[in-house]
Amino acid sequence: MTDDKKIARLRRQILEVVLSQGRPMSRSELGQSLGSPNDLAHEAQQALVGLCKAGLLVRLRGDRIGAAKDMDLVLGRVEVHSNGFGFLLPDDGSEDLYLSPRQMRRAMPDDRVLGRVRRIDRQGRKEAAIVEVLNSVNRTVLGRFETDSAVNVIRPQDKRIAHTIHVAPGDEAGATHGQVVVGEIIVHPGDSTYVQARVTEILTQDKPAALATESAIRRRQLPREWPSAITVELERISRQPGCETDLTCKDLTHEPFITIDGVDARDFDDAVYCTSDGGDFLLNVAIADVSRFVGSDSALDQVARERGNSAYFPDRVIPMLPELLSNDLCSLRPGENRWVFACQIRVRSSGEITEYQFSEAKIRSAARLTYEDASNFLCDPNGDRPSISTAVQENLKMLDKVATALGEHRRDRGGVEFEFPQTLISYDSNGTIASIKTAPRASATSLIEECMLAANVCAARTLDSHLPEAIYRIHETPDRDAVADLRRVLGFFGVKLPGRGVPPALDFSAALAAAREKGAPVAALQMLMLRTMKQARYASCTQPHFALGFDCYTHFTSPIRRYADLVVHRLLKRVLGLSSSAQPTDSPGELAEVADHCSVTDRRAEEASREVAGWLKAEFMNRHIGETFNGKVSGVTAFGVFVTLDLFQVDGLVHISELGNDYFHFDPSLMLLVAEHSGHRISLGDAMTVRVTGARPDEGKIDFVPLEPVGGENRTRRKRRKVKKR
Repeated sequence: MTDDKKIARLRRQILEVVLSQGRPMSRSELGQSLGSPNDLAHEAQQALVGLCKAGLLVRLRGDRIGAAKDMDLVLGRVEVHSNGFGFLLPDDGSEDLYLSPRQMRRAMPDDRVLGRVRRIDRQGRKEAAIVEVLNSVNRTVLGRFETDSAVNVIRPQDKRIAHTIHVAPGDEAGATHGQVVVGEIIVHPGDSTYVQARVTEILTQDKPAALATESAIRRRQLPREWPSAITVELERISRQPGCETDLTCKDLTHEPFITIDGVDARDFDDAVYCTSDGGDFLLNVAIADVSRFVGSDSALDQVARERGNSAYFPDRVIPMLPELLSNDLCSLRPGENRWVFACQIRVRSSGEITEYQFSEAKIRSAARLTYEDASNFLCDPNGDRPSISTAVQENLKMLDKVATALGEHRRDRGGVEFEFPQTLISYDSNGTIASIKTAPRASATSLIEECMLAANVCAARTLDSHLPEAIYRIHETPDRDAVADLRRVLGFFGVKLPGRGVPPALDFSAALAAAREKGAPVAALQMLMLRTMKQARYASCTQPHFALGFDCYTHFTSPIRRYADLVVHRLLKRVLGLSSSAQPTDSPGELAEVADHCSVTDRRAEEASREVAGWLKAEFMNRHIGETFNGKVSGVTAFGVFVTLDLFQVDGLVHISELGNDYFHFDPSLMLLVAEHSGHRISLGDAMTVRVTGARPDEGKIDFVPLEPVGGENRTRRKRRKVKKR
């Protein structure tokens, strides 16, 4: 790194450190934050002098450094709009600041910047100017390499990046015109008007799944490289003796615990076992004891925290933890002794939880079952099942009974019950979709869900009774206005949602049940109901989970793939006086930061997976151009309607211009399109036969046209004859 680049990086680092403190800092404090505890290094000193000369920082009495007064500096993240402008989203949660297209030339999506309010525009928005780009998230870019005799460029796949990425001669790495490449950005727009990258990888275009996944990874900036710092820790862990020698934890290896997962599952982090005790059930939920291996603030912990969770794609997994842990030592593989953090729950025949106890234990899974295996047995227990032992069969029967009791009790107390069909997607050898089918949800899926929900509730109650702050999974009450809009649409189909404000979750389930009885379009109404609700998130203070109907809820059951669960394990062990090796730190506000971070990474991984699924579905429909399918209207907008195909459960857009020879007007209150002349109405659930006319995989978009016009013929409008003035 050249001296100029190093000083520029230090400028950004110093600015971020001083501004994030919210108070003046001494030179020694600043030096420690920069990794120079004795004094500021020569380059850092130069960077500091430059910042003071620029008026961004000032020297104060007592050899302290502070932000310049009256500068109204704002720290935040850049969000890009497709039309070229953007917004600065302040870290403190204050009002978003508008960034003009001119300002956006200096930044890329998700960059952390320092800005200043420069004026109030004509629309009353606060408009900001970017003072400094502190940290660029976009270190790499994926796009199509284009070249002519004079210029090489990368056209970014991410439509949010409006910049042309130049590639200097010699940095092409053998790329030719039209190839999809990955480029490492070496000159950022914050430093120059000329954005430059070097090609680091050329992607093969005959594997759409790999291309889609690479695009999503780059767009969401998912971390996937393992730092060298974890190597020593992994070597130490691999040399540790197995749990066979541990006499301090409870020995449950004689119990027939089983894992039930999808056929493609690679890590098994939960196992279950149930017996009867008088009229009660004793449900045992054993979860992989990741905290035994990953200590607080270790290199592995820092990597897991940065990732936040595992991300799953058709052709690969980006795990939160290295394979030694996720697929081996922490995976509850059948026939192998494994450490677990177990929760034994006493459940009455009515489904009420009366007692629960957590313990460190070791188990040996008796069987690894798929959802299909378990469901087939439960549907026909007397059938021929030579591969399932008698003990496992008895365990399955008891698990089915306790799950049924837990589910009925939960539904009686509240919660929204959605009933979506299960979409079964099969992939070919190169990761593209071979077929898409729908089927009812497997009964074993609900069985495992109820067991996990019960363990999560027990964990949340324990934390809430011992700690003022922890990690919880919350789902806030929907907004009143959103519920009012939903109520109007439900009313159009003759379905009543009781009350005037926001009714309890139980009433939402009752409305869906009424919709089924009336023959209303339940699938579309369920999706509309989901959009009405807020997104679940993590928080450090307990709040109700609206959709599930729980007063207190957390995530405890997946520490291999969710960092929040790992922190919950550490907190539980601390309050219960178990392993000291899992002690979390107690810095004020740290749990709130962890909760917010995990919420962000959770959404990031979900969006990336959804983006890949959309790409591959569009690529799949690209093979069906010109074919005709039956479908139903699943969304109505001012620009057209979305239709979900009955055969594939794939969504596509019928643009309003393709609906027929009429003018269509959108009624947002009832989610309707109404033809001006014929009076024909298009609403949710309407049947429509469509032809596939186009698909854009890189945008995840599919275009349909109706087989027959929907609206009536236009009635010719009489033109008023102009009367000449005399």
